[in-house]
Amino acid sequence: MKIALLSSEPIRPLMAGIGIRYLELARRLPQHGIEVVLVSPADPEETRNLGVDVAVRRFERGRLREILGDCAAAVAQGQLANDLVLECPHLPVAIDLYDPWLVENLSYVATLGYDPWRNDHATWVLQMSRGDFFLCSSEEQRNYYLGFLTALGRVNPERIAEDPDLTTLIAPVPFGVPDELPPHQPVLDPPAPGERRLLFGGLYDWYDPWTLLSALERLEQRSWTLLLIRNPNPDSTPQRLLGEVEARCRKLGWWGSRVRCIDWVPADRRYDLLRDVDLLVAPHRPSLETRLSLRTRFLDAMAAGCPVVTSAGGAMSRMLREHGAGWVVPPGDGEALALALSEALEDEEARERSRAGARELLRGFAWERALEPLVRFCREPRIDAAKERWVARRETAAPPDPLPFRVRRKLRRLLGPLGRA
Repeated sequence: MKIALLSSEPIRPLMAGIGIRYLELARRLPQHGIEVVLVSPADPEETRNLGVDVAVRRFERGRLREILGDCAAAVAQGQLANDLVLECPHLPVAIDLYDPWLVENLSYVATLGYDPWRNDHATWVLQMSRGDFFLCSSEEQRNYYLGFLTALGRVNPERIAEDPDLTTLIAPVPFGVPDELPPHQPVLDPPAPGERRLLFGGLYDWYDPWTLLSALERLEQRSWTLLLIRNPNPDSTPQRLLGEVEARCRKLGWWGSRVRCIDWVPADRRYDLLRDVDLLVAPHRPSLETRLSLRTRFLDAMAAGCPVVTSAGGAMSRMLREHGAGWVVPPGDGEALALALSEALEDEEARERSRAGARELLRGFAWERALEPLVRFCREPRIDAAKERWVARRETAAPPDPLPFRVRRKLRRLLGPLGRA
């Protein structure tokens, strides 16, 4: 039984969460007796250099049936899942919805217009109409996707009669954490005497850096440094918020000193970076994205023993509170965030209590446990025989982009790089 894993993000040293997720799946599924073929847009040599001991192939549109000719089923994520269900309708397919990118991309409408939404919505309709099994990150996500699947007819009398709780239709397969980490090899230079380093990480539009900057102003007399990370794919991920934060920090006289931007670290060094800092802090705004995201960076931080601070809302904040595994403050409350930062940085007993809570929380995220539903699918993949009888595909509809946006877009195209300056 050979299973293909298709990642829309190239699998190479510099990659974000989805690429790391598929690299980990490729490393861990063979431990369950499952033969794996790893497919992504990356040069296969770049992928092999990561030490993955499975077959590696490069994605090519129009050749997927040939590329996966020896595979019995496939697991796919993002836009590559479109190619999979269209080119290989004979294969049982698990669609990975861990990353709710339709919801994330709503944050970029002002920059990108309505086209991404049209594409994302049509993509979800296609994938959820044709997939046979679906992965998500949490029970919050599962309930959300069950609504979408119901609207498409995938939740139907036949499926309910066979499986009343629909665990064979959609199941949480979160990001796992390793049983133990490799020895620490520092990424950053040693801190200055008394310096406390706070890591935010990549800055996306659903986060709330403004409340954090307000909290840090309250702590200005203390020795702290805030680290942001440049996105490795700036062309595909708008960096408007990072630019605005840089402008604000320059006015405060912090940019380049108290607030620094560092390069994205290779995937296999992410735990080293988290062990180089004193705290992970990434507050967010109330939003649908917040409700649905698991915040993988927090799982990595807890696995590395790095205390975490965030805003209320979403699955991760709920779990942090339930286990006493970190500090959770009301959204937009700079004073509460400043108090949490003070305790998280200076109260060693509180830091150790949070680490103990984190260890308890992470028991549910051991890779062995996280992969159970996917392992069951890979061992007995099957096409959902009821889907064609019940599916109700609908056309994606959206109004034209607003006139001011269309004018700006046309000017950008006419002026080229000058128009984007």
